[in-house]
Amino acid sequence: MVSSQTEHPKGRRILRNITSAVSLTAITLNLLFWILPLILVAIIALLIPLPAVKRVCSSSLETIYRATVWLDTLWLERVLGLRLIVHGQLPQDRNARYVVISNHRSWFDILLLQAVITTDGPIVKFLIKRELTYVPLIGWIALALNFPRLSRGKHVSSKQADSKAVANATLEFDDNPIALINFAEGTRFTPEKRQNQGSVYQHLLRPRSGGMKILLHNLPKITVIDVTLIYPHDEMNFWRCLSGQLRSIDIHLDYYSAEQITNVDTWLSSLWQEKDNRLKNAMQSGTGTRRLP
Repeated sequence: MVSSQTEHPKGRRILRNITSAVSLTAITLNLLFWILPLILVAIIALLIPLPAVKRVCSSSLETIYRATVWLDTLWLERVLGLRLIVHGQLPQDRNARYVVISNHRSWFDILLLQAVITTDGPIVKFLIKRELTYVPLIGWIALALNFPRLSRGKHVSSKQADSKAVANATLEFDDNPIALINFAEGTRFTPEKRQNQGSVYQHLLRPRSGGMKILLHNLPKITVIDVTLIYPHDEMNFWRCLSGQLRSIDIHLDYYSAEQITNVDTWLSSLWQEKDNRLKNAMQSGTGTRRLP
């Protein structure tokens, strides 16, 4: 006979897995509900490239995007009980133009960044890997919203294509409010990736400066928002976040003028060291070590 001490943790794990599955289903259904009108509007804008039609389609796409984000955030806060503890000023202008950089831990980052940036600020777009366009839902959304797609290759041709993709993305800033998000680490952080990469940072991978250089070159007067997402610990993944284990998360927002950044490599290296120190201090003080049994 199994003791109650063994049954209790096992039952708790089962309940958390069920909660994660329900949360993932809810978020997926939310995307599925909005994906059809999103694609239809994108097709209309493509087939009828008139200024008036483009304005109506852009407004419709923004409305669809905001509705999706609002429902996702509602689920996180009201159903899962997640508290977003924001340090710094949230974007308050939906007509603003931003470049947003952030550390990257899991797919959950996207839900968090959308919640803090899009609620009262502009809608967000991401620099994504080209391979993600073949992923159902995610790829469709990326194509419909014209997310800049990067090859992340080492060959000269891939880097040139990436540079062109980022440069083209900046053209939208001429007419439309937007927040273009760049995960400078290039991939999600794990302790294994950090060790394999030989990163000098304790809780971060080395940042890549190429995308930021192109963005700041084409947008010399843009505002940069640096976001630091402080999860309870380095092993907190997407599935565990959806289970309700993540009760609160600290989110730091710091603003910089692109004109202040004269050397991107030096600035990004210094910024990443500050970010790593912030994460380290949070871990040591207990902010980043909250674990549920």
